[in-house]
Amino acid sequence: MSDMERMRFIDTDQLTRTFSRPYLEESAVALSAIDCVLNGEKAVYASTELTTGRRVQAALREFGGSKSSDLRRHLGEQAYADRIWNPNVEAAMAFARRLHHSLGGNQLVVTPAPFACPGWNQTEYLGFWETLIRTRIKAVYFNDAWEYSNGCAFEFLVAIDAGLPTFDATAAPIELAAGITRIEEAIVALRTEGIDHQALLDTFQRLQQRAVADGATRRG
Repeated sequence: MSDMERMRFIDTDQLTRTFSRPYLEESAVALSAIDCVLNGEKAVYASTELTTGRRVQAALREFGGSKSSDLRRHLGEQAYADRIWNPNVEAAMAFARRLHHSLGGNQLVVTPAPFACPGWNQTEYLGFWETLIRTRIKAVYFNDAWEYSNGCAFEFLVAIDAGLPTFDATAAPIELAAGITRIEEAIVALRTEGIDHQALLDTFQRLQQRAVADGATRRG
């Protein structure tokens, strides 16, 4: 039974309207729902692998693929969900729960794992989370092996650019230089294995540019 099917006092047969909105309006609707929970506060963001990362890369090594899209086609939707998506979602939510408790149990923690908007592509999801991080987040924590995930690396870039504190899964700070090093090591490992790393490389280069700009600012 879906969440909407649990309504007891609304005639669900009357809920038949179809909506069509531009992406920016859909994004604003989703953010307004999050604001209902935040109520003016800022939250902590728990960044973790979902559609790329170590679990995906382990499966790619098994059948010789190079991209996560290859894996979805090779496995089929149900097998992909059982082997990749569902375990990643469960791990993401467990990470967020651990983070919530480790921060004292009174800190709002946002995980991207449960959110789904049918029809959105990866760029649109990333745009949504970038907006959230920039406007409603005060610190970002990264799960183990985050540097192998395209999404996590992008969120590290966003957090750094927004001036937010960044931490690893043990709550140790991740400075810009250390983050760059970790992503570079992941790129080298993926290149050696013949696994696509272009998105990581793009983020790595942007972070390098940021490091150069920061150095020039300090010298000035």
